[in-house]
Amino acid sequence: MPLTVKRLGRTFFAEVSGVDLSQRQSDATIAEIRAAWMEHGVLLFRDQKLTDEQQESYARRFGDLEHNLRDDTRYVAPLGNLNPDGTIRDPNSEQSRFLRANQLWHTDSAYFAAPAMLSFLNGRVVMPEMEKGETQWCDMLAAYEDLPQAKKDEIEDLIAWHDMQTSRKVTGRKLDEVEREKWPPVLHRMVRIHEETGKKIMYVGSQATCVVGWPEAKSRKLFIELMQHATQDKYVFEHKWSQWDFVCWDNRRVCHRQRPWDEAKYPRVMYRSTVAGTGPDVIDGKGVDEYARFQALKSKARESVAAE
Repeated sequence: MPLTVKRLGRTFFAEVSGVDLSQRQSDATIAEIRAAWMEHGVLLFRDQKLTDEQQESYARRFGDLEHNLRDDTRYVAPLGNLNPDGTIRDPNSEQSRFLRANQLWHTDSAYFAAPAMLSFLNGRVVMPEMEKGETQWCDMLAAYEDLPQAKKDEIEDLIAWHDMQTSRKVTGRKLDEVEREKWPPVLHRMVRIHEETGKKIMYVGSQATCVVGWPEAKSRKLFIELMQHATQDKYVFEHKWSQWDFVCWDNRRVCHRQRPWDEAKYPRVMYRSTVAGTGPDVIDGKGVDEYARFQALKSKARESVAAE
């Protein structure tokens, strides 16, 4: 059965049907899905009853995976409000406060020098009677393209520090010494070049801390201005979850946030896997042309195959 792709948002977000992701897909189908990703940024697949192994296997078709932040032996991470024994976790616990930073606009793994490429989220515990708990995405490509030219010129060559602690302190969770060493501040371009499309995309979010060479107050004012622009209704799509929804998004194009829900009443668990980024977008303090690098890597891969 051929894939059916239906745009749901104004500028991005589409629903894909006609595929069972628990089964291994052909290279042609994977290429078709990737092409849909490049066009729509976020893809929704409904009724995908995946195990950890099946989700990991599918995600690996798109690249190397990041480890679970809390377990270096696993590549699929449960994100939710349940304890290991299935009881609902105390909303005031350290883990709950750590995860509550996901309710701020962000891109995954902005705390890595090579931030995440793609993310996959499977809604495995979703109560139909649960109120709220939606996830929103905003289209940073469309938002950038609509900026006044003067603002584009202003941010074109800016580089900013991104720090996990910046978002966690909003929810009252201070990183300990081990976490601070594991996730130190990193640099990212404010205007990244999408490595597969060559399009320029604004890269901001809740972990953006300070523009290099700028005072913190001036930096914060700019970050707020850009995110207020990017999160206007016309750039945002909100998804109401159903059990076994599987949503996949391109972190190089969109920001996202989880909306609050009654954590003490309703269990909600999403299982996430993440494709690692190709490489840093800042090296030795200078921005990288990610599109040129990606094309060079593709060319080298083709040459290697031809030589075999």
